[in-house]
Amino acid sequence: MKIALTEEQKKALSDQHKLEHDGRVRDRIKAVILNDEGWTYNQIAQALLIHETTVWSYLSDYLHNNKLNPISGGSRSKLDEQQTEELIAHLEKNTYPSTKEIIEHVKKTYQVTYSQQGMHDWLSSHQFSYKKPKGTPAKFSKERQDDFIEKYNSLKKNLGPDELILFMDSVHPTQETKITYGWIKTGVEKLIATVASRKRINITGAIDLKTMSVLTRDYETINGESTVDFLKAIERANPTATKIHLIADGGQAHTCHEVSLYLSQPNAFNRDYLKNKHGINLPRNNSVLTKKIIKALQMVFDEDNELFEDKEIFKIHKLTAGQLLSTLRKPPPHPKIEMHILPPYSPNLNPIERLWKVMNELCRNNQVFSTFKEFKEKISTFFSDTWDDIRDEFRDRINDNFQKLKPVV
Repeated sequence: MKIALTEEQKKALSDQHKLEHDGRVRDRIKAVILNDEGWTYNQIAQALLIHETTVWSYLSDYLHNNKLNPISGGSRSKLDEQQTEELIAHLEKNTYPSTKEIIEHVKKTYQVTYSQQGMHDWLSSHQFSYKKPKGTPAKFSKERQDDFIEKYNSLKKNLGPDELILFMDSVHPTQETKITYGWIKTGVEKLIATVASRKRINITGAIDLKTMSVLTRDYETINGESTVDFLKAIERANPTATKIHLIADGGQAHTCHEVSLYLSQPNAFNRDYLKNKHGINLPRNNSVLTKKIIKALQMVFDEDNELFEDKEIFKIHKLTAGQLLSTLRKPPPHPKIEMHILPPYSPNLNPIERLWKVMNELCRNNQVFSTFKEFKEKISTFFSDTWDDIRDEFRDRINDNFQKLKPVV
């Protein structure tokens, strides 16, 4: 279907578009004008964020009835009031990829037949539109996220003059061409050469939202050893800080034994102490201690009972390693770094995730790297040079105005 507008018609539609308050009418006007300019249904649909069948409906209404108003004369629905309420509730809970599946559901459930256009009209009249659902982590906890935000705001409010808050994470950009949307001349199919290389860079970084400064390091592998190395780099980069509050997710690289031991966290410290000093290798926290291990621990108790804050600990039936460790003497904490672990499934609470997105936009989107060396230099330059020049421009995007996820109902 092709609409040919005269200059007068096009001007009249443009003038109407400027004055029109109803967004639905403006979308219909845009569809008509873009069709006249040679845009395909698919291009118009992408530009207006609607389905191609909706574009066809807009153009058909204008071509055959000169219609721009979405409100029809109100033909009588084939479904009664109760059926309509049931179908609306069903569609709010279930997302169908096309009207075809909805038509089949209606026919099977109510023995009522709709054409595709008829179902499209029914959906539009009941305020349904064709759009992509927004993903949200299935296992996130709203309560735990709210609790973190409350504690973070308190930490920020009571932060000492020489204390810092850093958000840390790792990212693994690949050389593979990352194709995304961009402005392309109408009617032109722009081609971008693609590289399928899976070679990647493993980057650990930390951002200070107050100064927008970023520290990064590249590693062969992201694990406990690399994380400890990065923690040392953070200390070297902030020699005057009296306390560094580091916020990170609960991934293995951030919570493993090596990192916990470096941060002098009690469980890791006392596990290491019992193993190296007394040859006692404790099992996992939720594992019940064997009689052999308890006997060895009782011997330690006889030699160094100050290690045990709870003198009655061995009276617990089915004593676990976690219960034991929770009652042992606490070692002095790390003199400078304190790790704060984010709730599970909470990338929305780590602003450095937004920095990775900016890095992709400026370095990788629609870019072709013929060699891995070229790709690595581009990413490296972004963090070593480019970011310092542009970082203040991104304060509105990279900040602690956390997105609050909504649970799926």
